[in-house]
Amino acid sequence: MTENKSEILNPKTDWVFKLMFSKGEEGNKALISFLNAFLKETYGAIRTADILNTELTRESPNGETYFLDLLVKTDNGLIVNIEMQQFWNSSFLRRKQLYLARTASRFLKKEPKNDDLLHAISLTVFGSDVPKNTKLPEISGETIMQFIYVALNELIGYTMAKDIADYTAKDFWIRFLSNYAEDKASGMLKKLCALEEGLKMAEATLFRVTEEERRIARELSEQYYYDTLADERAEGREEGKAIGRAEGLQQKAVETARLMRLENLGINLISKVTGLSEAEIESL
Repeated sequence: MTENKSEILNPKTDWVFKLMFSKGEEGNKALISFLNAFLKETYGAIRTADILNTELTRESPNGETYFLDLLVKTDNGLIVNIEMQQFWNSSFLRRKQLYLARTASRFLKKEPKNDDLLHAISLTVFGSDVPKNTKLPEISGETIMQFIYVALNELIGYTMAKDIADYTAKDFWIRFLSNYAEDKASGMLKKLCALEEGLKMAEATLFRVTEEERRIARELSEQYYYDTLADERAEGREEGKAIGRAEGLQQKAVETARLMRLENLGINLISKVTGLSEAEIESL
């Protein structure tokens, strides 16, 4: 079905989420507001946020450059990878850890000067439910790498129950991302934007999205999805080979241990030769 320009955009859609933060001056102001909502309390106020060069950039018909891969450098020493996880993917846990490690090794120094970057942060917004009993990657303590998660479906109920007068910056953004279409239809979005400048800027960018930009953004997003899927399959094949090799070595060790036991050799010696524990050997 062809998308209609009058159709309300959903900020929880990956390409919409990233486009509204990279579209002109208004998008940049919205980005700074969003970052401060979730990072200011821990890392201090962010006044400037520059999107670093990525492979997913495109010039729009009106001359603007926008991005669909948000790696941001802030004036207070942060490198932040921002992602909207629209659908749960089992490869997410591994992919986020690898990407953050690569980001940290690329940008952060072991002995930083006062003006060097201090932290690499993975800031993920979940537009979908996170499966129960899922253990998300975490790095605790005063480390240079940090994972931060915003689970919209878990937070929106609490935010909607609050009086708007008591909203924090986080509450405004949680509601904007979670309840955009409903608030726009009811007229509440106009009130929210009047109270929080960042939302006003974000709404202004979405209002200016053209049909051509929608088409380009969807194409880039789809290409990114297929490229990522291909990478994950390649990694899966390599991981499968490694697992197969490990299982083969384990089986070889077990067979060797059985033969050594038939020769009545000592368990301690068998353990040293095969690498199996004494308990494993005794169970053969």
